[in-house]
Amino acid sequence: MKNRLPSAVILLALLLVLCLHAFAAENGNDSGTQTLLSSNAGYLFTDLRDELDPVYTDILSPVTLQVAAVGLQASPDITVNGTSIGLAATRTMVNEETYLAVIPVLQAFCPSVQVHYADGCLTASAPTLSFSATVGKAYFMVNDHYLYAPNDVIEQDGQVMLPAARLAQALGCSMTGQGLEEDIIMKQVAPPVSAKTYEEEALYWLSRAIFSESGNQPMNGRIAVGTVILNRVANDAFPNTVKEVVFAPNQFSPVSMGTIYRDPDQDSIIAAKLCLDGVREAGESLYFNTTTMYSWADQSREYVCTIGGHKFYL
Repeated sequence: MKNRLPSAVILLALLLVLCLHAFAAENGNDSGTQTLLSSNAGYLFTDLRDELDPVYTDILSPVTLQVAAVGLQASPDITVNGTSIGLAATRTMVNEETYLAVIPVLQAFCPSVQVHYADGCLTASAPTLSFSATVGKAYFMVNDHYLYAPNDVIEQDGQVMLPAARLAQALGCSMTGQGLEEDIIMKQVAPPVSAKTYEEEALYWLSRAIFSESGNQPMNGRIAVGTVILNRVANDAFPNTVKEVVFAPNQFSPVSMGTIYRDPDQDSIIAAKLCLDGVREAGESLYFNTTTMYSWADQSREYVCTIGGHKFYL
């Protein structure tokens, strides 16, 4: 017995033909039923009744198709503890350092975190996390622990952004990937940083020396002055405590001028803490002078760099 098409299939085919004719009628085209074809020029309508003389009408230009194709490409992702934030997290480069938007990272790291942002200051809190960062400052704070951001806290597209690697470090995360074209993966491997205890005398005199010598300088200039003092502490040719280095005869003019005893500002205290944490500027420098002075160091010591209003020497 020959196979016969079920009546339902035949009915379906008839309905399809009717729908195609209805589509042509609705579009007001009297040349016959049309169908979509593709060509190098885009997508085209062609007349089914005249295969030899098709009528073409572009509905998507090549430029539109290219833009659509770019939009469909997978962007490099950002994940924090397995949560993807690639679509929410802005990233950018600042002096070859990858920056990420902070809020999406914190929300993925700790979903219960409460954030507040106003007037350039971002704060966030959770049971085990306290965070603050201010746009334009060269540091941010996690759990009362300051971390250095030498290219500053920045704002982009309304989002506060920080160096990705330093933010990961502060949150106790490992990080793989960098730049704009790689996936960035942060994974918590340790608790977030916590407040440190500093040797009282060292912090007291280092912050005052930084303030009296460089209180009008940006953070990297303050840290550079603190670096010179701590480099001397570590060098056998100098005394081995901060106070002894600062009060060594004829070394630091604020001692003879009495300005060493002034109370330091907040940034000088933070600079001193960062120095005691191991942050360094000006390399292994042991001497510095203001850029407006020409002294024996210009003739006798090896020049290292200029930061702000000071020149530094080995």
